[in-house]
Amino acid sequence: MEPITTEPQQAITDISLKEAFDIYQKQSDSLHKLWTYFQVVSLAVLGYTVGGDKTHWLTSTYVLIFLSYLIFAVANQWVINFSQKELEQFGDAVELATKNTGPVGEKLVVRATPPLLVRLFHSISIVLVLAAIYVTWHNSCAASLECPQPEKTTQQQKTR
Repeated sequence: MEPITTEPQQAITDISLKEAFDIYQKQSDSLHKLWTYFQVVSLAVLGYTVGGDKTHWLTSTYVLIFLSYLIFAVANQWVINFSQKELEQFGDAVELATKNTGPVGEKLVVRATPPLLVRLFHSISIVLVLAAIYVTWHNSCAASLECPQPEKTTQQQKTR
C-alpha cells in the first residue's frame, strides 16, 4: 500500500509543457502585434504632424491630433498592460509545467517583462510623440495661437 500524501504526483495534470508553451507563444505573438500597431500609428502621427509644410494648419488641428493620439495611446497601453499580465501568468504556467518534464524541459526558462516596466516604456513613448506634436505646434503657431494662414493666390484675390 502506498503512503497517503497531501502533494499530488504531478503539479499539472491538465496541461503538458508543449501546450503551456504554445499558449505562452500565442500570447507573446499577440502582444508583439499590439506593439507593432502602436509603433505604426505613432510613426504615422509623427510623420503626418512633424513632416511637411503645416503653415495652413489651425491650432485646433494640432489639438485634435494631440488628443486623438493621447486617447489611442492610453487605450493601447491598457490593452498591452493587460496582455503583459496574462503573458506573465502563462510564463508561470510554463515554469510549472517544466517541473514535470525531463532534464531538457527543466532547462526551458521563459521570462516575461514585468508589466510595470512595459507601462513605463510605453508612457515614455507616448510622451515623446506628444512632445513632438507640441514642439511642432509651438514652432508654427505659438505666438498668435492660430497658425499663419496661407497667402491668397492671385485667383482668390480676383474673386473678391
